[in-house]
Amino acid sequence: MASTARSQKSKKSTIITEVEFPCGPCKNDNRNVEALGFCKFCKHYLCKSCYSYHQNLGKIHILIGRDAMPRETPTPVSAADPLIESCRQHKHKTIELYCKNHDEVCCVICATSKHKSCECFYIPQYTEQLTQSPNEDCSLILKLIKALIGQFENVRSESATRLKDLDRQKREFSMAVRKYRKEIDFALEQLEKQVISGMKQVVDINTKELNDNINKCDEALKELNETVTDAEMAVESSGTNRIFTLSKISNKLLQENNAVLKTVRSNSVNVEIKYEENAEILRNVRRTKTFGKVSVKKEPVKFETETQQKDEGNENKRKKSAKSTDSS
Repeated sequence: MASTARSQKSKKSTIITEVEFPCGPCKNDNRNVEALGFCKFCKHYLCKSCYSYHQNLGKIHILIGRDAMPRETPTPVSAADPLIESCRQHKHKTIELYCKNHDEVCCVICATSKHKSCECFYIPQYTEQLTQSPNEDCSLILKLIKALIGQFENVRSESATRLKDLDRQKREFSMAVRKYRKEIDFALEQLEKQVISGMKQVVDINTKELNDNINKCDEALKELNETVTDAEMAVESSGTNRIFTLSKISNKLLQENNAVLKTVRSNSVNVEIKYEENAEILRNVRRTKTFGKVSVKKEPVKFETETQQKDEGNENKRKKSAKSTDSS
């Protein structure tokens, strides 16, 4: 029994109480709010909030208070042609009004904030006064929108192509920079090889001279040491003839090798090889502000649809001008 009571209580709490005169704009937003006034122009009962908005819509919206408002249901908008479009700025509000000054539709909030001093009309009432159906205008606008969609798709496709081309240019630019760097490196490498080759030539020449001196010294030392050994043995043996002979030979060798020693000494040079860098190369590199330049050439892309859009725009103006002439 307690469970049944709670269930019935829960059901009662979910039932929305119907009000006698619900606010028209709020009812369009699926809200059931008691009306506190009425707009003779819009033929809408208005709650406190919507009544406050309507007070800023201009003199054309004649407001009636709760006591004077009609006690009968106003003619509603046809169920076959309801106002259901939501405002782009105020999603919870339905578009109900047409601003003639700006030629645009809006909700009550937009009318209050942006079209306060404009001439605004309730859309169902305004469309009742039209002498021509808006179908033709709507069809033309749809045609222009579809053309605009095609142009956006064309521009997007062109932009995607340009994006790929830009990526290709980026790769080619980087490759060109690296290629130029390699050419500079190759030129510097050749200069490096040249100076190293010059150093090697100097080393080779001096190496040959030093080796020649060493060989001459080795030959002289060998011959002189052998002569000393032979002469000492001859002196110990007391052989006069041999001592005399070796004495003359040794003297000859002495004279010859003195000349060799003089030559070797005159050819002996202390060589010191150092690298003297070409500072101008480094100075030029440091003075260089850029490795190259980024050359940019921009040209506007011409789309075929631009001419088509211009022609359609002129056609639209021509038709509107013809309409105004017919109505006058």
